Amino acid sequence: MSQYLSKEEIKQWRSSLEKITLEEYARKLGKILEEDKQTSDIIDIVMQNEKRLYTSKENYSAKQTVLKVAKKALDVQKEIVDEFQESALSHVKSRITCKKPLTQREEAVLSHFAQNKGQIVYAKDLAAILDLPTDYVYKYIKNLRTKIAQDVLENATKGGYIFNL
Repeated sequence: MSQYLSKEEIKQWRSSLEKITLEEYARKLGKILEEDKQTSDIIDIVMQNEKRLYTSKENYSAKQTVLKVAKKALDVQKEIVDEFQESALSHVKSRITCKKPLTQREEAVLSHFAQNKGQIVYAKDLAAILDLPTDYVYKYIKNLRTKIAQDVLENATKGGYIFNL
């Protein structure tokens, strides 16, 4: 005799006129419910059988509030990063003379070089900062070399670029 309820016993519980829960019915028979079943539903596998939240008006307003707070946090973080980049860039601009004004992306590239002065900077790092494919970054590096009067940007022996000031 199994310790778990069988399918037939569950069918009997459903068809009975008694108003008791399945757990009570299992206790009455001296059995337990099998709760940990293997599932092949992707949502159950990913969520690990956690209770799913369904969208309601309350959940929607709570989500909107969280999204507003998250947006404010991202804005503050962006301001802090921009201030840091501007301070690093202004420190470098007392020392560098430009033949032509730099674009915003060129300033971002120069700021990253200034933050990593003397270290190898790879094009993939700059691509992540500019949110561009790596192939497009080389254009900004070439433009920086032509716009900056000094020769401060060198090719590294193992790839990448070194900013020496």
